[in-house]
Amino acid sequence: MKLPQSSITLAALLFAPLAGLCADAPASQTALVTVHPEKPGAKIPGDFLGFSFEKKMLSIEAFHPANAALINLFTNLGGGVLRVGANEGDSTFWSRTEMKPLSKQKSLGYSLKPLTIGPLSVDNLYAFARQSGWRVIHGLNLGTVDPVMAADESAYALQVGGPLVLALEIGNEPNLYRAKPPQVGLRPAKYNYDQYRKELESYYKEILSKLPRAPLAGPTTTRFCDWLPKFVKDFKDQTALVTSHGYALSGSETNPASVWFPSVENLLRPQKDKEEVWLPKLEAAKAAGLPFRLDEYNSCTSGGKAGVSDVFASALWNLDFMLEIAAHGAAGVNVHGGMGPRAGYSPLSYRDNRYYANPIYYSLLLFHQAARGHLLTVDCQTAANFVAHAVQGADRKLRVVLINKDLTRPVVASIATGAPHAKATVIRLSAPAATATEGVTLAGSAVAKDGTWSPQPGETVPCVSGKYEVTLPVASAALLTLE
Repeated sequence: MKLPQSSITLAALLFAPLAGLCADAPASQTALVTVHPEKPGAKIPGDFLGFSFEKKMLSIEAFHPANAALINLFTNLGGGVLRVGANEGDSTFWSRTEMKPLSKQKSLGYSLKPLTIGPLSVDNLYAFARQSGWRVIHGLNLGTVDPVMAADESAYALQVGGPLVLALEIGNEPNLYRAKPPQVGLRPAKYNYDQYRKELESYYKEILSKLPRAPLAGPTTTRFCDWLPKFVKDFKDQTALVTSHGYALSGSETNPASVWFPSVENLLRPQKDKEEVWLPKLEAAKAAGLPFRLDEYNSCTSGGKAGVSDVFASALWNLDFMLEIAAHGAAGVNVHGGMGPRAGYSPLSYRDNRYYANPIYYSLLLFHQAARGHLLTVDCQTAANFVAHAVQGADRKLRVVLINKDLTRPVVASIATGAPHAKATVIRLSAPAATATEGVTLAGSAVAKDGTWSPQPGETVPCVSGKYEVTLPVASAALLTLE
């Protein structure tokens, strides 16, 4: 039957927008992911995940055993490691006679003004650690050279915390202590590793003379510093944990052509472009038989870059990064942050009298769901900015993490594991866009106001010709669980 001309015109008007959408829709890229269960790699430690905070957080009732919301945000991630120290650690002093009450929960900004904490701060810290099931890297002040004060704080921490004290970390980024005229530093302009070593020796001597089994850590240096191999050589017999810092981008970089320039595109570059920052340090620690922890790191220095550090892209970057450094045998990572009202690069923030889980927090949440066993070798063939990681669990489940870091193309991933599985399900990490600061969900759920997270059941994935097919929208991730 021939339609009237008016009907044809109306149909054309109605469907023209749909035709345009189809024409503009990005073409999907394919990815062939081959998992090799016969090639197991590093085992991921159960306390791999961690947070890093400035030490003056101990002056408020944040790390408090009755802080249910914050405890929920920690326990969502399983057992982990809380590091307190950072820059503020070198202007925070300790006294057993300090009895000033702690401030109530509040937003807390960054400050290098001198502050003295006492037993109440440390009591609360380890009561919180006990409630959450996390251990502590306890930072000690090296900015003011006072080994006696550090030894007394260490003794009290070990008395109260016992095995919850993972390590006592002396100082923070000592390679940056030296003055850079016209700025005033914590040390003279010619301060170097040899002077640092002498100061550290005085701390080790004082602490170990009173606490022979004290678990000491260091050198907690910055990403471009070359002190770590020297530190390992000089202190390996007295050190329990080697620590260093690393940031993916530089807040001060102004050259858009630099790999350190703060942009979403640079943040999502292949991890190998930045391995020189942390891999030699990790290998130096491993060669000495010591565990290595990147105990302060994040997307960008200087507190992060708006539009880069506080958006969903940071979660995709961090998920890939954590699995990559775990594959090289790291003992763990501590994402640095604060408790200010703005997200910055922090996984958590505090405003309107409650805690908020920021986009990067969700990468830790997915990592905890996936990282339960040994990493496996994975081959990934694709033209997209897409990566895959696989973990074989002690529960015999195979978990495959799929991360589409491509900003323009969806990816259709075909996963081959070499063996049939009775059940396959997938949960997704998603947001409205790579640049979204809100609307992030994992397994269909966001973190609730009380800090809890209630995942929805995963989607069933059929096996077709020995492969499992998962489509990943632009800038998204998924966890495929096979059992």
